[in-house]
Amino acid sequence: MRSFLAGSRLWSPFGFYYGWVIVASALVMNMAASPMSPVAYSFFLTPMGQELGWSRSDLSWAITFRLVVAGVSGPLLGPMIDRHGSRWITALAGLVAGGSLLALSWVGDLWALYLIFAVSGLAGFGGPAGALLTIVPVGKWFIVQRGRAMAFATMGFPLGTVIVIQVAQWLISTAGWRTAWQVFGIVLLAVVTPVSCIFMRRMPEDHGLRPDGARPPSDDHARSGPAEATADVHWTRGEAFRTPVAWVILAAMVLMGFALSGTLVHRVAFWQGLGMSPALVALGTAADPFTVLFSAMAFGMLGERVPVRFIGLAAGGGMAISMLPMIFTNGEGYTIFLHGFTWGWFAGALITVFNLIWPNYFGRQAIGAIQGVVLPASVVANGIAAPAFGYLLDSGGSPALVWTLSLVLFVVSGLLLLSARPPGPREADRG
Repeated sequence: MRSFLAGSRLWSPFGFYYGWVIVASALVMNMAASPMSPVAYSFFLTPMGQELGWSRSDLSWAITFRLVVAGVSGPLLGPMIDRHGSRWITALAGLVAGGSLLALSWVGDLWALYLIFAVSGLAGFGGPAGALLTIVPVGKWFIVQRGRAMAFATMGFPLGTVIVIQVAQWLISTAGWRTAWQVFGIVLLAVVTPVSCIFMRRMPEDHGLRPDGARPPSDDHARSGPAEATADVHWTRGEAFRTPVAWVILAAMVLMGFALSGTLVHRVAFWQGLGMSPALVALGTAADPFTVLFSAMAFGMLGERVPVRFIGLAAGGGMAISMLPMIFTNGEGYTIFLHGFTWGWFAGALITVFNLIWPNYFGRQAIGAIQGVVLPASVVANGIAAPAFGYLLDSGGSPALVWTLSLVLFVVSGLLLLSARPPGPREADRG
């Protein structure tokens, strides 16, 4: 493909809409950044703890330091992405994230681990801020096809995680955990920064295009989906957070994030503690992101036709059901797969809700700024969950009770999302 810029317009062959280039770029970058996820980190807890003499709660605090920094930087990054796009910001984030993974291979002191994770929080990947860098740009290029576009972009993270889980387990077993961090850091550096520099752009209007493909959607197409997804409203950050529904959504995300983070970080060590083999645990854990590859697309397409709050109810209820095999297991291998496939299927619904609900309800223009405000609250929930779960488990707390806590939080979150109806007209529009 020749230069992507022709004057102020983007060039692509055969009238291909450039928004799909943005989607493909986000997918590839999410794949490369997947070693930053708590799922990947969970496979390093046991070998790092055994070699360095650190407990699960010690290692869990690293996630908290990353999320705290991400929460502080997120409110600044969001408005910058709205104004200038994510192109150069994500390129710099790729350097920070890749360098952080490389630095982990030399860590020997607990304070150094915390410092490296804190610096990695500036990149956003592996924390809530990651959505600002890869998903917010996609939301600006699509309205009617937003569900499928965001689903494609989001698929990169679970697809990468499926690969990373197997590679991490193999590298840790054969070459050690330090080599594994080095390999992941090099891959991230080689992919994220170049892809962002070459392909990412802010929004279609900057290049004489319109969302969804340079043509306004027909009336029939617009009516094929819920009104919340087809109306290109333009709420500001301040207007959005003066509505009760924004705070209901935020509360649901906080509770959901607490349950998600605590479960993801500690479930691998839980299974290993029951005597399950590392190979079985790796294969069973991979069932989760593998299933997300299909569920994210299915729910993404559904999100173009069904009000997103109904998908939120399904997400909360389904994630709660996925905790039952963990609560009642006695070490049977099949329970990993029951949990993984159920979790993965309804995680696709959860991803769809988190991707769509903010731009569907409040529009494209300030989506970065709005999600930047959401980040600090999400960070608090995600940041304290991993060490809180770790302390409960390290102190002899019953794992079944800990997983039951996750189940209850998922149910409450689903009910809150169901209650989150789209906001009424903006005050400016009512005048």
